[in-house]
Amino acid sequence: MVLYRKYRPKKFAEVVGQEHVVETLQGAIKTGRLAHAYLFTGPRGTGKTSLARLLAKAVNCEKGQLRSEGDEILSPAGRSDACAVCSSCKEVEEGRAMDLVEIDAASNRGIDEIRALREGTRFSSMNAGKYKVYVIDECHQLTKEASNALLKTLEEPPAKILFILATTEPHKVLPTIVSRVQKFDFKKLTTDQIVFKLQRVASEEKIKIVKDHLRLIARQAEGSLRDAESNLAKLIAFRGQEIDEEAIKEVLGIIPFNFYHDFFHLVHNQKRTEALNLVSQIYESGLDLENFTKGLLDYARRILVARANPSDLNAFSVELGEDSAQKISGLAKEIDGKGILKLISALMRAQQDLKISPIPQLPLEIAITELID
Repeated sequence: MVLYRKYRPKKFAEVVGQEHVVETLQGAIKTGRLAHAYLFTGPRGTGKTSLARLLAKAVNCEKGQLRSEGDEILSPAGRSDACAVCSSCKEVEEGRAMDLVEIDAASNRGIDEIRALREGTRFSSMNAGKYKVYVIDECHQLTKEASNALLKTLEEPPAKILFILATTEPHKVLPTIVSRVQKFDFKKLTTDQIVFKLQRVASEEKIKIVKDHLRLIARQAEGSLRDAESNLAKLIAFRGQEIDEEAIKEVLGIIPFNFYHDFFHLVHNQKRTEALNLVSQIYESGLDLENFTKGLLDYARRILVARANPSDLNAFSVELGEDSAQKISGLAKEIDGKGILKLISALMRAQQDLKISPIPQLPLEIAITELID
């Protein structure tokens, strides 16, 4: 079950997050001020390809088809979204639109592929009045020669052609290409935004799962809606129509919050043996020590924030639960600012060393030994 494909937005109105991108594109459509080329940048799973397809839908929607006048793309007054029901919109949804060409630059990155693209731009849409849309995903992977060939096309854009480039690594895109496109930076989605979408998916799929458990899935996705929907699909396959907290922690490898609290409590109270045993317990249980260390750093940051601004504990209560927020508050009162900074420094070194250590437990064991001298 590929949930992220099944529940991909069909209209701009269905997009969760990226409001600044959606509103700007809708404004451009409504006023007839579309650029000839766009660059969508941002982390994976944040909607770059989905919005590219939505834009392709909108410019060719039969309910208010765009027309051109010279080099300008014009829109019927008031229209700013695809209808999602006309034959043109359906063709895009079903992956059979002849006027939407999607290219994966990770596997089609050479000069020959871009030359073929340039040749294709010489021919307008097969349907009168429509625009041919090229979506180039992971465009940073194009070779230098291919990028230069694409640049030539962007410098002299053919009529009725729209380019949408997408990348997770904009710093690798040729600067001269960036200067000739309209660039949008996509942000990671917030936990609340992901929970909102997961609630809708769970309702449609008739899955029984409480909001707090959806929040666990959302936090694990770290801003990627696609990852969250993929993880939900994994959990449905594992547990069926009723998903509990135990299943989520088992399938996604989520480390219980009490482990983080216990670690800081033991280190602060100079209980070296118990702290070393905790690391050993986590490793032996099959949990990932890199994820544990990352979680420790996040927990330490929350302690630091709670010391500086106790009112933030209300937000922690909503996100983590009242019990976890109170534990953070307690540690914030026990550990002074210098102590927290010392902990963070030791954990950051351990996180770096974990990437190269032949013994996974060793970096954290060294950090504990340094902190409990």
